[in-house]
Amino acid sequence: MAEQIIESILVADCGSVVTKLLLLERVEDNYRFVAQTETLTTLNPPWSDVSVGVIHAIEDLEAITGRVLYTRGRLITPRMSIEGVDAFVVILSAPEPLRLVIAGLVREMSLESARRAASGTYTNVLATLLREGSLRSPQETWARIVRDTRPDAVLLVGGVDGGASRPVMELADAIALASSMLPENERPAILYAGNARLRSAVTKLLGDIAPVEVADNVHPTTSTEHLGPAQALLEQHYVEKRLQQTPGVDTLSSWNRLPLLPTATAFSDVVDYLWHREHNEDRGVLGVDIGAATTTVAATFAGRPYVSIYERGIAYGPLAWVKRHGIDALLRWIPEEMDPDELLVMLHNRELRPWTVPQEPRELWVEQAVAREMLRSALRIAIPTWDTGGAQIQAGMMPGLDPILISGGGMVHMPRPGQALLVVLDGLQPVGISTILLDINRAAPALGAVARIKPVAAASALEGGALVSLGTVISPVGKAPRPGDVVLQMSIIYEDGGELDVEARYGELEIWPLLPGQRATLKIKPLRRFDVGLGPGRGGKIEAIGGLVGLVVDVRGRPLSLPKDPDQRRRLLNGWIWDVGG
Repeated sequence: MAEQIIESILVADCGSVVTKLLLLERVEDNYRFVAQTETLTTLNPPWSDVSVGVIHAIEDLEAITGRVLYTRGRLITPRMSIEGVDAFVVILSAPEPLRLVIAGLVREMSLESARRAASGTYTNVLATLLREGSLRSPQETWARIVRDTRPDAVLLVGGVDGGASRPVMELADAIALASSMLPENERPAILYAGNARLRSAVTKLLGDIAPVEVADNVHPTTSTEHLGPAQALLEQHYVEKRLQQTPGVDTLSSWNRLPLLPTATAFSDVVDYLWHREHNEDRGVLGVDIGAATTTVAATFAGRPYVSIYERGIAYGPLAWVKRHGIDALLRWIPEEMDPDELLVMLHNRELRPWTVPQEPRELWVEQAVAREMLRSALRIAIPTWDTGGAQIQAGMMPGLDPILISGGGMVHMPRPGQALLVVLDGLQPVGISTILLDINRAAPALGAVARIKPVAAASALEGGALVSLGTVISPVGKAPRPGDVVLQMSIIYEDGGELDVEARYGELEIWPLLPGQRATLKIKPLRRFDVGLGPGRGGKIEAIGGLVGLVVDVRGRPLSLPKDPDQRRRLLNGWIWDVGG
């Protein structure tokens, strides 16, 4: 298909709960989203066919646009006159994650690297086989674990290149034994990313029993981590084992032969584009997509993209999260007294009816508390995988990030933009100076997919308003003797010549007027050696652009600490909610 004739693109984004359809078209010299519909995903019974939901959404799109897109059981492509579209793209996060067993030698090295590689795609780690420090290898136990869990794949790592061989082969022997005990059609794929010298030995041992695929060592030396090839291998296996075998996806693929794409990969492509657009070597770009079942964290530093997927979302996963972390971790974010049982009932109802949205303030507070903790938990997985390069970072803090992109229904559907911003600040705790962008149409993953076939269309839509700014946020880092101490002085010089001199006090969240699209020059002067990303106590001039919330200075401290006294904590939370207009 010639690129120059692609003037209309339809993207189907099949999530675990909702299927979205987005129509992108050329309007004069630019590409714009002209229509969007969504319906419930039909992967589960009674339909058990993901294409049914897509067809429902197409019918709704036809009603909105007055155009014929679907006839005789198929999408019209390429476009004929005003009927059909030039290209059709499918991205999916609805299928179950890949069931994975990880096997390796050293917990803090190869095994940890394997876990980080696995977090880059949709995986569920069922078990870990560890060969560390034991004189006698428990091969029968390992084999029993693999046999009983029946994984889709086993990721075998261990040994630097040219290093340990016997312990790795002991693990391979156990995997071979387990695989031979399983029916041929249930044997896991073996993905090997360990000592490069053992590739032929591992392939020879396992090749006649189960399919074996090889990637570069995740830990080629003791000081080097190399995750990319193993991540690519896992994603390829996820596409083949899950996406291509999703019921109904063959129907969608027959409409256009473009490759299927995991939603997280498409989202990461957009974050990577934003980094290259800004091209700040001393800062990274961050994107977070909070879905119903997963939370995706994508980042780019020094031109290198990173993606991590946390298998918990806004609807599916909070109950399991509470079992591990406790109910108090959520209750601390609720601005009124709430019984733990009431909160648990709300979480159960949300999981039973994941398509619903909060109907009253208490439900909304619970949803926002869940979003904060999903962000925090997802970051704990993502941050160890980052090499921030030249991005400024302080111990225990986030690196410098600008912009920060927020997507997902749980964020976009919040009643007021200030509520979304507050959740982001509480969950991510950015430092320095950042622009917070909201993917208001949840179109970012779709644009990442579009970029694979028509980069100019994706770039045009992104620059044309697909992302909305919540505002510029300044988050100084430092300590002051007392709450209320002035730690930052600032002059806001507006485009029309108006000037506003303001102060920010320690422990407070300040918001000043700066309308969407409005530009201003900020003269910033930190006090008490507070750091706004320019160095301790160093100030300067920066250009800021307004947003739906305005210009925000968050001097509540990093890391953010909530009072232990419940009454004091609730007063503080209600004050912050009032500050952001929530």
